[in-house]
Amino acid sequence: MALIVTFVVLVFGHEVSRSAHQETSARLSENLNFAQLAGTLLGQENAFDTNLASLLTGGTHLNRVTFAVQLSELTQQLSAWRDVASQIKTPALSPNLNATLAADTLTRASDYQVILAYVAQALNLAGPSTPPGAPSLGAAQSSLLATAASWGSERHLLASAPGQVTLVALSHASAVLNVPHYVQTLATAPTLLATRAIVIAAIQVQPAPFPSPPLSLELAPTTSMQVQVSVSNQREILQPVTLSMVFTPRTGSVQQITMTQTLAPLTSFAFASNNFVVFPGETGTLSVTVNGVPAAAGLLHNRTYSVSVSSAAAG
Repeated sequence: MALIVTFVVLVFGHEVSRSAHQETSARLSENLNFAQLAGTLLGQENAFDTNLASLLTGGTHLNRVTFAVQLSELTQQLSAWRDVASQIKTPALSPNLNATLAADTLTRASDYQVILAYVAQALNLAGPSTPPGAPSLGAAQSSLLATAASWGSERHLLASAPGQVTLVALSHASAVLNVPHYVQTLATAPTLLATRAIVIAAIQVQPAPFPSPPLSLELAPTTSMQVQVSVSNQREILQPVTLSMVFTPRTGSVQQITMTQTLAPLTSFAFASNNFVVFPGETGTLSVTVNGVPAAAGLLHNRTYSVSVSSAAAG
């Protein structure tokens, strides 16, 4: 009986030891895999923080296009962080440090988005938007400090677990900057001043005019002249634009159409087509004007066409 009991105890002990070993090996693998992924993410977050602080404090040496590109690149990185944060939540570690890092990363991405939006708005650049209920600039910076501090106290939690993982701290250089001061300096820097330039890119008329001299529209007999105008914003700045089209017949009432649109930086936009009532044999002028910025050399803001609608063919 004693031998049987001893045997059972040995077998049980072996199974417990094997199970514990397997569990330890699994935890070791999970911890090391998490450490590799977390190390990459934390490195990216710290590099982002350094680059943002450098852009705020030294961006006056950049031209406007380069500054806008760097701001856009930082914005795109925030989206990548959110994707990684959703991936590191599983499998759950013990202690569950991956959930902590995922939550901190999402919080910090939102905080950094507030800072980037503040910069973009001050410099009239395209940038991330802040959703309703987003924290103020000061609250976002305070949140960055808080998450860096809390992570600093938790990043050692896996040091005594299988794999003995100690993760790097989070930096907070941009969280302690006087952002409004630096942004005001950026906004007045000569190299970053916003310049505006819009141009009439194309004018399409239907029915298609016959071949005619420049700024002349010779149309087949018709009762409707359809006009569509495309404009281009040639600068790194949001640009409100007002389009005005006026058809002035030699006899009859003036017809005028006005439309507005805000163009994103370096983009073009085609306004909706509009119809002007005409009749065979009518003559007049069509004036197309784009308002919103001072005229710039070589950029066309208005065109005036002489319009002649052919008489109806004899029956």
